[in-house]
Amino acid sequence: MNKKYIILLFIAFIGCLSVSSCKTGEGCESTENYKANTNRKGELSTKGGKSNLFSKKKRKKIRNKN
Repeated sequence: MNKKYIILLFIAFIGCLSVSSCKTGEGCESTENYKANTNRKGELSTKGGKSNLFSKKKRKKIRNKN
């Protein structure tokens, strides 16, 4: 029974090593999505984005509570 677990663990380990999500020399598609957007000239945007944790309605309620 102990040998079965060792063999199963070895097969799972080999299976994990053989699976690759990235192509060699091309990079991963998932990391390509995280790139910063550029304009037509290839320059990075200088615009600052706005990120809000709560919706406008919720922020208004919070402001009125205080």
